[in-house]
Amino acid sequence: MTTIRLVTDSTSDLTPEEIEKYSISVVPLNISIDEHHYVDGVTISKEEFIKQMRQSANLPKTAQPAIGKFVEVYDELGKEATHIISIHLMKSISGTVDSARQAADITEASVTVIDSQFTSRSMGQIVLEAAKAIDEGKSYEEVLDVINKAIENTILYLTVLELDNLIKGGRISRLMGAFSNLLNIKLFLQVINGQIEIIQKGRGLKSLQKKYDQVFQEMLEVPQGIKAISIMHAGLNEFNQANIDILRKLFPNVPLTVVVTSPIIMSHTGENAMALTYLMNE
Repeated sequence: MTTIRLVTDSTSDLTPEEIEKYSISVVPLNISIDEHHYVDGVTISKEEFIKQMRQSANLPKTAQPAIGKFVEVYDELGKEATHIISIHLMKSISGTVDSARQAADITEASVTVIDSQFTSRSMGQIVLEAAKAIDEGKSYEEVLDVINKAIENTILYLTVLELDNLIKGGRISRLMGAFSNLLNIKLFLQVINGQIEIIQKGRGLKSLQKKYDQVFQEMLEVPQGIKAISIMHAGLNEFNQANIDILRKLFPNVPLTVVVTSPIIMSHTGENAMALTYLMNE
């Protein structure tokens, strides 16, 4: 009898209930704050991380899981699973998927490693689609097809309100960052083909709201409809909460999940960032 097991990483932002329901194995990434080392979701919570990030003198540093950790998980699952599917955050921001692939070459278990081309709850939704397909008794090949279609049908937007972490992390120059902060510049980003792209720079929240309104209209016009919506945030300020409320009114019959995002993601986006992701029907 074919047995398929799923593995993902801690940036997937799955809820404890989802992880337990579908027996998903989660490999945590690592994070350091001012020389203190933590394991994401194991030795530090999302809420505690926000507090420490506010107080830290330096940008938190993140690290992919060790190859040995993946081997350990694959070896254990391989005792009962005929196939293991390991889905991870996009290669453009982490070497996690490469660590998983190297581990897949070492273990004797049958492992397929997939770059989700996303992160956070976008990846989580893809993992959940795979989990549901497995639960329905679909074959290994059918589950892979479900995953590929979910990747194609996933959209992810991100708004960054405070640029300090992006500046500290070297993702934008300090000169540009200082200039942008002076002008109250806010960023509207989108993940396209596994890459984070800036699709709008604007002054103040009004510019972001205008873009959100455009996105909401696009969502309403999706021909095949929307299957699931998720919000991932690093703090629910008034602006973020207002847009969540708008989504609830516009899509009352679509499941909407709101989660605090992983510390790994927060370390780059900073406080009060928010991401909107949705999965379109096939």
